[in-house]
Amino acid sequence: MWVKEISKDSDVVIYSRVRFARNIKGYKFPNIMTANEKEEVIDLLSNKINKDKYKLLRMKDIDDVNKLSLVEQRIISKEFLRSSHGAIITNDTNSIVAMVNEEDHLRIQAFKPGFDIDSCYRELVQVTDELENKIDIIKNEKYGYITACPTNVGSGMRVSVLLHLPALAKVGLLNKLLDQAASIGVSVRGLYGENSTDDGYMYQISNQKTLGMSDENIISGIKAIVTSIVEQERKAREILKNKNIRFEDDICRAYGILKNARILSEEEALNLLSKLRLGVAIKLIEDVSLEKVQGLMVDILENTLKVVLKKDLSKQEDLIERAKYIREELN
Repeated sequence: MWVKEISKDSDVVIYSRVRFARNIKGYKFPNIMTANEKEEVIDLLSNKINKDKYKLLRMKDIDDVNKLSLVEQRIISKEFLRSSHGAIITNDTNSIVAMVNEEDHLRIQAFKPGFDIDSCYRELVQVTDELENKIDIIKNEKYGYITACPTNVGSGMRVSVLLHLPALAKVGLLNKLLDQAASIGVSVRGLYGENSTDDGYMYQISNQKTLGMSDENIISGIKAIVTSIVEQERKAREILKNKNIRFEDDICRAYGILKNARILSEEEALNLLSKLRLGVAIKLIEDVSLEKVQGLMVDILENTLKVVLKKDLSKQEDLIERAKYIREELN
């Protein structure tokens, strides 16, 4: 799956995502639609998508554990969990995912591992162009695409990059840097979006403004900011690696705990894996691949672990099975 893969600049950049918000002519926005109207939209899209490339899954047909796992993997939003008249359109690898009847009729997303906004954008344009040839999308000649939330009017595009920034945090520069990014109109959020925490020192950087901006300007702006942050994170890593034995000890202790622990909570495991990920990225730890650590950071999340192991877990079993799974993967 894309979220576990490694690509360009994956030492710092976990994934890139580009999302388009689109709405269909003749229908109200989802927040004021009736259940029947929402079902009409789902039926319309089901009939129009290329079934050789995509499948449509209704939210009511997906069990709670799998839905929560999709949130943990950042494939769907938390808000979409409550949708009883929504659907997901996806390809086989979940690198293209559309949420149907979330805030807009369509929230179409393209994901790529590492720092690869351009490929996300190209694939997304191809998908949406194909769809817009079959469905009338609401677009105003002056303002651009019309969306449920005014902040998305215009291009309807959100570009986001998930970054792993532990070294900047260690040297005390992270908050200043993220505040600077926010001050120039860039949104900075935790792992699961707005109002989430900084689990494992992972942060989403995305554009705030869409109205009056071209797709190219939005993309170039985010690329410039992310490139700068990546460079500064790497510099911080070099400083820590060359001058701080306690830094190395912290990473090696984390690795030792992960290889031997019998009980691990999700929070503790994620933070230990964050340290291991850093150690692997700077080649302090050389007997584990970055791809392996990246996969573990997904698989050990509460509901995804249940999907991976194919069984329900009590609270105590969750702690034990997580530790066991990590041990087996690392040893």
